[in-house]
Amino acid sequence: MWEILSQMLSRMSIIITIAYLITRLPIFRKMISQRVGIGGLFVLIIIFGMFGVIGNYTALVVEPGNQKVISNIWNPTLQSNNAVADTRNIGIIIGGFFGGPIVGIGASVIAGAHRLLMGGFISGATFWVSILGGCFAGWFGYKWRGMGLIKPRYMFLTSIIILTIQILAIPVLTTDHTTALKLIAFTGPPIIIINSVGIWICAMIFYNVVVEEDRTRASQTVKTFSIADQTFSLFRSGLNENSAKKSTKIIKKLTAVEHVAITRGIRELAYTGTLNNQKRNEEEDLASRKLALSTGKSVLNEPKSKWLFSKKSNSRASVVVPFCVQNKTIGTITFYYASSLHITVVEKELIEGLGKLFSNQLELGEIERHNQLLQNAKIEALQSQIQPHFLFNALNTIVALCRIDPMLARDLLLHLSTYLRNNLSGIADFLVPVYKEMENVQAYLAIEQARFPDKFVVNIEVAPDLIECLIPPFIIQPLVENAIKHGGFKKIEAKGAVHIEIKKISELLILIKVSDNGIGVELNRIVDLGERVVKSSKDGSGTALFNIKERLTALYSQDVRFNIDSDVGKGTCVSIILPVKT
Repeated sequence: MWEILSQMLSRMSIIITIAYLITRLPIFRKMISQRVGIGGLFVLIIIFGMFGVIGNYTALVVEPGNQKVISNIWNPTLQSNNAVADTRNIGIIIGGFFGGPIVGIGASVIAGAHRLLMGGFISGATFWVSILGGCFAGWFGYKWRGMGLIKPRYMFLTSIIILTIQILAIPVLTTDHTTALKLIAFTGPPIIIINSVGIWICAMIFYNVVVEEDRTRASQTVKTFSIADQTFSLFRSGLNENSAKKSTKIIKKLTAVEHVAITRGIRELAYTGTLNNQKRNEEEDLASRKLALSTGKSVLNEPKSKWLFSKKSNSRASVVVPFCVQNKTIGTITFYYASSLHITVVEKELIEGLGKLFSNQLELGEIERHNQLLQNAKIEALQSQIQPHFLFNALNTIVALCRIDPMLARDLLLHLSTYLRNNLSGIADFLVPVYKEMENVQAYLAIEQARFPDKFVVNIEVAPDLIECLIPPFIIQPLVENAIKHGGFKKIEAKGAVHIEIKKISELLILIKVSDNGIGVELNRIVDLGERVVKSSKDGSGTALFNIKERLTALYSQDVRFNIDSDVGKGTCVSIILPVKT
């Protein structure tokens, strides 16, 4: 038995060497990570079937009767009383483990049929036990596929069970049971040991390849995320010289490229090389960029002669990847390598991934800019709605005073001109100083108090350090107007009062509060105020409050607080909390 073990061990090394070479095939790597098609399965059947054929050819010829090895050379045919101790099952079982039932059975048919054609003792039984082993290995491979990657030691233990079943089945399938029993007593243990060890070693080779692939992908993913994180804000700002220069430096630092160039159209925005070390063919670059821009696909430039250590410009390689934004190619990024040998499959995947990533970042930036323009237009539209809100009442008041009190009418015209001047300039400004906003309030109050003398009093408290603080225009005057117009001061016993307060509530937040002592608002109407425009009535539609809240939300998003509190018979208070801006 020891003679068989030692000689079979040398045969096994041939299979192990072939197994290592198999791991270099892309079809094998694809088989590990995902399911392959019919063509891929056929290729795998041939590969692992040939494993078994080689195991047959390198088998040791033995005589079952006297239990000795009679030949250790390659044996294409056998005598009728000869049997073999082979490594055929390494290919069959490994194929079933990694390829599933189709590959396991297909490889076993090829290897078993070849063994049948070789002739000799138990050749028919060997054919059927080969198929049995392929079925078992394929079944285990099918079950394992849903469980993820199985470690080699589990494959080793499973292969021992399968090989033992195969060996024990041979006497059952043979007419000469006694001779078959003697044969498996002599060759069975070495076959089980050598084949299971060979399967274990092959499994470790395949397993390590898979782990290496996973590590490479993980490293590539980390690298991609790092590049994405550092370039996100740059590309979102648009494709310009500033973003291109900073991005090329980041990409060169975090990848294996020699140099990087970014263009908008065919115009180069940035290149990490210098005039002294460019070593590139500018005409070829220009042609490649035009091709990438016109087709929307990557372009690979590589020399006819590939020298790994060459420093000549014509031996270098480059890949041009287009930037696609909203189905239009707007620019390119070029990755330069010292040699095309550096452009591996993993490197190509990284390049393509970065191209798509940068395109998405640029597209997001374009979408944000369009949204900002729409938001600005919306704010301007809302602000322009406020301008006529006050104008008609003011003009009517001035017209009425022109005959009875011309001087007062003159003063009111000055107040109105101040208001209109601030209003017209405010449409173009999203933020104005507090004192500017209070000029509008004072202009409004002057006209209202002229219209309704002694109807109400106004108390204003503005913190001195907030005079220059920036706030959105036209948010205080409409609140004061609402307090006077809808406060119902005629219905209360006390004199109407409006209180305006602007103060800091923290280092980062300011409070704007307009309150009155009027009749208040019913609870069922408060829930709608500021949220939507309600059906117009004698109590108002809430348009001013809705416009104010809409503008504040557009400008500050979630950083603003707009609140309305009211008690029927006691008054209403509208408070706004904004971030401090100077």
